[in-house]
Amino acid sequence: MAIEIEPVKKEAGGKESILLVFSILVLLAVFGAYFYFSQMVLPQKKAEAATLNNQLAALGQEDVTAKEAELALAGKYISDFKILFENNPKASTFFSDFQQWAHPKIAYSGFNLDIASRKINMAGRTSGFQNIMQQIAILDQEKTVESYQISDIGMSESGGVTFNLEIVLKPEVLK
Repeated sequence: MAIEIEPVKKEAGGKESILLVFSILVLLAVFGAYFYFSQMVLPQKKAEAATLNNQLAALGQEDVTAKEAELALAGKYISDFKILFENNPKASTFFSDFQQWAHPKIAYSGFNLDIASRKINMAGRTSGFQNIMQQIAILDQEKTVESYQISDIGMSESGGVTFNLEIVLKPEVLK
């Protein structure tokens, strides 16, 4: 007995042929799209991006120039203010010093400060003459006071003592 081997003939399938043709068409479409985007669209977009970058750089340069001019003007104002601030007397330093040597039982009001002459006029009110004497003793020992004068001492209707005080400060106090 002899066994014969014959090749089995397969029927040509329509599904396989259609799948092969469809795969080739998809491959051609992908290559075509790649070619179209790499050769036509990409150079246009690169040129457009370069144009927009140039416009942005020019616009940014204008903004930078405008900001530099604005900052230069602000710098001028700051330096002018610095000169004014350094060369003008500072009355605010007087009040911190005044709190240290003002008698706690005397209420002062009506401050009138003349920076040119360094004079300060104010009205004082206290409960008795002893507080005024103590304030005089404090003023005599105070190093920032050049001179002082107490005037118009009198009794008020409410039973307290009122007076006017004029102080001349040393020049370094207001600097």
